[in-house]
Amino acid sequence: MGVLGAGFAGAMHAHSAMGLDDVQVVAIAALPLDQGAALAQECGARLATAEQICAADDIDLVVVATPTHLHAEYATAAAKAGKHVFCEKPIARTREQAEEMVRACDAAGVTLAVGHVVRYFPEYQRAKQLLDDGTLGRPAIATLVRGNFSVGSAREWYLDSAKSGGVVLDLMLHDLDTVRWWFGEPSRVYARRFTGRAGLEYALATIRYDDRPIVHIEGSWAEHAGFRTGFELRGDRGMLVHDSRATSPLTVQSPAGPAGPAMMATPTLAESPYRRQLRDLFARIGRGERPLVDGHEGLRSLALGLAVIESADSGNVIEWKAPA
Repeated sequence: MGVLGAGFAGAMHAHSAMGLDDVQVVAIAALPLDQGAALAQECGARLATAEQICAADDIDLVVVATPTHLHAEYATAAAKAGKHVFCEKPIARTREQAEEMVRACDAAGVTLAVGHVVRYFPEYQRAKQLLDDGTLGRPAIATLVRGNFSVGSAREWYLDSAKSGGVVLDLMLHDLDTVRWWFGEPSRVYARRFTGRAGLEYALATIRYDDRPIVHIEGSWAEHAGFRTGFELRGDRGMLVHDSRATSPLTVQSPAGPAGPAMMATPTLAESPYRRQLRDLFARIGRGERPLVDGHEGLRSLALGLAVIESADSGNVIEWKAPA
């Protein structure tokens, strides 16, 4: 595979692929090119331009880990060159760009996968299992939070909402994708957001379903202590709580009784969710299967994020209908 981008996401995916069976990282691209030199050396890969990677005969899959507003340009070029595409989330900055990517990959007959890695985190997978098997009963209320320091201090392009989509598309989108995965498509969205100095940004969204829970999601670039995640799922038979800062970051609470689930700690993974994501993707490509999060799923989650932004900017409730 070849990797476009040598920042946090590009380095994470390149390192995660190293050592996987039948996978080799052979090329790294960055702008300027020499910014990828250290990562290329670590991976035993060559430095190359994005155009060279898309055209290379020894590359089967291109990882697009560039700034968000450039995803469509590079993913489309890779698809037209016959390469499979793994694109960091969000799939694109605009719905039109995402639709262009999906069309290009469908037309070329190549896989388009989107890096919604939270679906590979054990806490979130366990939550889906307990929702699906009825352990928590009928879900009533869900709250999710995801926060970080102002990422603009590390990468200035994040502070340009036209390029990044701000905290909603960078951070909250993880949890918007998660609630779609857990509960299906919502019916309406209402949101507020605040932007302050030094890249501090906060957004709060209420996601409503016609027959399912009320969902509240917080996204914050104002966490001075650094990255954190959490959620609470309340059903009529129990509650599931996750706090990444806790000693036991996942617990189940239920009424007393012999049938009630016990408190459980999240298992320590020998393999990171980012590595599990790539391992699963390559296995699915090998079997001729669709990825867990394909381009169409990535488009739907992006569209929900854009609805959150529209609601926050207009002050209106946005009726939601997922793209086909």
